[in-house]
Amino acid sequence: MKYDGIKGFIFDMDGTMFDTEKVYHHFWKVASKERGYTMTDEMINKMRGASMENIGKMFNEVNPDFDYWEERGYRKKYIDQYFIDNDIPKKPGLDELFDWLIQKGYRIALGSSSLKPVVMHYLDKTGYTEKFDYICSGEMITHGKPAPDIYLQCAERIGLKPEECIVVEDAPNGIHAGYDAGCKVFGIKDMSDLDDVRELLDEEPETLAEIIEIMEKD
Repeated sequence: MKYDGIKGFIFDMDGTMFDTEKVYHHFWKVASKERGYTMTDEMINKMRGASMENIGKMFNEVNPDFDYWEERGYRKKYIDQYFIDNDIPKKPGLDELFDWLIQKGYRIALGSSSLKPVVMHYLDKTGYTEKFDYICSGEMITHGKPAPDIYLQCAERIGLKPEECIVVEDAPNGIHAGYDAGCKVFGIKDMSDLDDVRELLDEEPETLAEIIEIMEKD
């Protein structure tokens, strides 16, 4: 089998496990219109999956008269209320895939650029917290995506070499991080255009459930 040496999976969260990127995108546009700063679709696409530090730098390059953290806090109020009023939507095949991974004995880690309170809220609300052997959020590493640090740390903490892990990602920043860490990388379709990073991908499954078929192929 092609992936016989794989012993663990490391997941991104937003856009990979949960269909949340559309919500984030929408409220960037809502908040920027209300507050008067520039936020184009192209900017949002470049920010997707990056560390908070890198997002802040990109934001301030275009909006030097605005404080990123203040504006992020303003937008976050909308997002928090949205997820109080609505369930956190799972990407198709998520439950099926995790049931299979756990049954097969794979080690599972999470490497998300989001901050720990957000990560834990989403995992607790969806019942996924206990499914992970290790959880790493954005503030737990020095250099965020697209740097490979978060995936290197995840692999180490679940006791595996990077080459024994598959990173599952939806955004170019995270795909670069997984590839540079030395992991295999599966790209899940979400809101990001993967054309520029397709050569870094080992697989591009249509859904999370398709990963099961890929792993079981001879």
